[in-house]
Amino acid sequence: MENTFKLLKSNVKQLASVDFRFICLIGVLIFLPAFEAPKNLFALLFVLSWVVIAKKNNDWGGQWRTIDSIFLLWILAAIIVSINAMVSHQLYGGGFRDITRFILIAWVVSRINFSTEKIIQLVMLSILATVLTLIYAYFEGNGVLRELHSVGHINHSAIYLLITYATSLALLLFYYKNLNIYHKIFLTLSSIFFFLSIIDTGSSAAFGILLFITAIYFIYLIIKVKSMTLFLSAVIVSTVIAASFVHNPPWSLVKYINKGSIFSDAARDKILKFNYYAYKANPILGIGFKNYSQIKIDDIKKGVLEDGGVFDEEIFRVGAHTHNVYFNYLVSGGLLIFSIFVWFWLYIYWMIYKLVARKETEWIVISSISVSIINLVIGWVNTTLHHEHAILSMFILGLLIANFRTSESNNQLA
Repeated sequence: MENTFKLLKSNVKQLASVDFRFICLIGVLIFLPAFEAPKNLFALLFVLSWVVIAKKNNDWGGQWRTIDSIFLLWILAAIIVSINAMVSHQLYGGGFRDITRFILIAWVVSRINFSTEKIIQLVMLSILATVLTLIYAYFEGNGVLRELHSVGHINHSAIYLLITYATSLALLLFYYKNLNIYHKIFLTLSSIFFFLSIIDTGSSAAFGILLFITAIYFIYLIIKVKSMTLFLSAVIVSTVIAASFVHNPPWSLVKYINKGSIFSDAARDKILKFNYYAYKANPILGIGFKNYSQIKIDDIKKGVLEDGGVFDEEIFRVGAHTHNVYFNYLVSGGLLIFSIFVWFWLYIYWMIYKLVARKETEWIVISSISVSIINLVIGWVNTTLHHEHAILSMFILGLLIANFRTSESNNQLA
């Protein structure tokens, strides 16, 4: 009986030592590309567990900083916009939830001082979950990649894969010496798998950014290590890839050649013209998130005529969504949300500038730069920073902000 009691007491102590925030965040990242309901449940538990533990330990993760004000204002502004959508336009008011979810993920991650070991474990599990979801997607499509199960449309799946690829390759190249052999093999194979799969999505924008990020990573690495062997290897691999593209050009490259530009598209141009006048109709508070489909062509007619134009329906097109992250925030949240959106990204780049010299977290900084490029450049032709790839983006940026908090705290203590 006494032994049983000791064993039970030992198990209780072990359970008490478990970091439930870490466990819940693992749940978010594992289910993120594949299952909707478990992802949302673990996201809620992640935030709640942080609040409980922070209250218990009286440790909220450091001083209040500018980024905390940005996060708070972003959430409050999203709620104001949703209330306005219901009161002024009699439209759906629940669109603030998606924004609140991904902001809280970044906010809480930034206020938990995870050890380097735990951060690597989180990223590895995220990559593994994406690999498994991608394998299932190919299996489900009989060898054809149509979409990641929970992420949705192939273009959005391409964005998610691109973020994961950029993080995987950054961890491999710029944290190489600290990884064990199994990590190196896994990251190498995963990065190759993601590279080929992103090409397979047929997304021209993702394809262009994929080549850009890959080239920049290896150019920076070659300059950094000054290795002739690495330089020659990169030249050989680049030549082989280029030759394969010439011999059997992927569909994303064919589309680019036919259009002459990654960002030029007649249908999207019509949608952008529609977006502009949709924004002008409600410039301050917008119409609320997830209400874009409620805007009709007649709703923009007044704005077109006020601009002195001739209203011609043929030059406009109503899309399923804005196909542009900037117009998504302008049309849905007006200048109120858009100004916070811009402020957030400017502050992210300021933090990157402050952290760029820290070699121990170099891969996080480089991953964050890639996340910003993916969201802001591909965001010109598609609606980035929403749903699954918003959560993944904010997880990476949360790690960046956490490093910034640590850096600022150390500077103050020095």
